[in-house]
Amino acid sequence: MMVNARELIETYVKRVRELADHVRGNEQATKQSLVGPFFTMLGYDLTDPRECLPEYKADFGKERSSKPIDWAFRNNGVFAFFVEVKEVGRKLAGFDEQLADYFAKEPSVKLGILTNGVQWRFFTDLTNPNVMDKEPFAKWDIFNEESHPLDVISLLHKSQFNPELIRAYAQRQRAQNLLVGEITKLLEPAPEF
Repeated sequence: MMVNARELIETYVKRVRELADHVRGNEQATKQSLVGPFFTMLGYDLTDPRECLPEYKADFGKERSSKPIDWAFRNNGVFAFFVEVKEVGRKLAGFDEQLADYFAKEPSVKLGILTNGVQWRFFTDLTNPNVMDKEPFAKWDIFNEESHPLDVISLLHKSQFNPELIRAYAQRQRAQNLLVGEITKLLEPAPEF
């Protein structure tokens, strides 16, 4: 990523914290004021349809979804990742399925991002190819976290975007989470104590 990546992220976080209340309840304003600047910071041109298609309909077959995905990003002419945005203040739970529907319709997409501008959820398809995992491999809550997922954010930068690196990162995160879970179980006292 850029030399001063941490500084750019801090500036972005400050922006979100300052503007979130002003766009609360308005999805379009959330996209424009909070989410768009994130991808611009990462080197994407949201006005170039060769890189980013807003309101992309990833539909085929009889049971077509009537709602388009908010943004479909391309890398080297191939769809790379989808972004579904909800307005600030809206809980993201329940919208994973909507994103998964889009994800399944475009085999080249290996990353799905669900956000309300403050909370971010990053998904891939480790369990089954072209089927978005039920759990995100990374989460980011701008209001509740002091540290920022620089590793995930740097993987998203246009200059170094590589779906295989994202998958490798997601696999590493999953393995680490499983290991931590097993260690936690081993360290818990037995119920008879």
